[in-house]
Amino acid sequence: MKKVLLFSLVLVIAASVLASYPNRSVTLVIPWAAGGITDRVGRAFAPYLEKYLGVPVVVLNQPGASGAIGTDFAYSKPADGYTLLLSAETPGVFRVMGTGKLGFDNFEGIMMLVEDTKVVVVPGNSPYQTMDELVTAIKENPGKIKMSYSGPGASGHIQGLLLEEVGLDVSMTPFGGGSPAMLATISGQVDFTFGNIGTVLDYLKTGDLRALAVYTKGERSPAIPDVPPIADAIPEMARYLPLTFPNCILVKEGTPPEIKQVILEAAQKAVQDPGWIEFTESSFYNRMHDVQGDAVIEYWNRWTSIVAWLLYDAGVAPNSPADFGIERF
Repeated sequence: MKKVLLFSLVLVIAASVLASYPNRSVTLVIPWAAGGITDRVGRAFAPYLEKYLGVPVVVLNQPGASGAIGTDFAYSKPADGYTLLLSAETPGVFRVMGTGKLGFDNFEGIMMLVEDTKVVVVPGNSPYQTMDELVTAIKENPGKIKMSYSGPGASGHIQGLLLEEVGLDVSMTPFGGGSPAMLATISGQVDFTFGNIGTVLDYLKTGDLRALAVYTKGERSPAIPDVPPIADAIPEMARYLPLTFPNCILVKEGTPPEIKQVILEAAQKAVQDPGWIEFTESSFYNRMHDVQGDAVIEYWNRWTSIVAWLLYDAGVAPNSPADFGIERF
């Protein structure tokens, strides 16, 4: 009888907790340094999520290890909806890269947010005026042309590896985040990098950077319509494109469905807010809000099956995707 009463009390308390969610501030963990696209998107989205959740949403940067430190931090918190993870793509390759033990399967999806078209940029005073000129320089100086990227397994790293996959030998250096990698290019520490259009637009306007190509098979960006697709200069790249790197909102596995639903409904309202729509349009982001719930993880499973094997085949990832049950796409 006592066990029945105790169990009933637990159920009542649990139901009370669910019914009162949220009743305090929610933390939005960004596993990257300030200034990059993930940080920019997270800080722009947080006020709208806060508006519709009805409680403060506190943005917390936890950078390091290509996002693994912040991902571990978010996972270390209770699965109660009070810690959200604004993830980029790197959890898909933590295990094969040896940077972390978690993956997208340790989380549950709320909503995909946006993806930003990638663009090849060089310093404003670079001698390279076109992508063809940069490609020629890489071919004539194998291993000498320098490229910056945020960290192992991140988007810039993958794009650099794809250059190598098609026979272009570049010198790649990680800088610990998208912003430091971009600053290294602006200052001339490196010859080029892969940036996000939303991040580089202001630098293009001031002349600190010059865009050589957008990372597409044939499409141009309305933000920089005069910049050709990378496949024009490197036709061999076309077979790998499109390959996108969106952001998404995740919660720890085991978060109660009722709480996930509250977060999802708030996020659905947030992405329809005129302020958020204006932000995404002015930044030329591609909205992916219709990918929600389980579909978020399904998206990343497909992405992982492509990229994890690419990294392993290139000899960059020390661990085989097969060891973690990742099938080749």
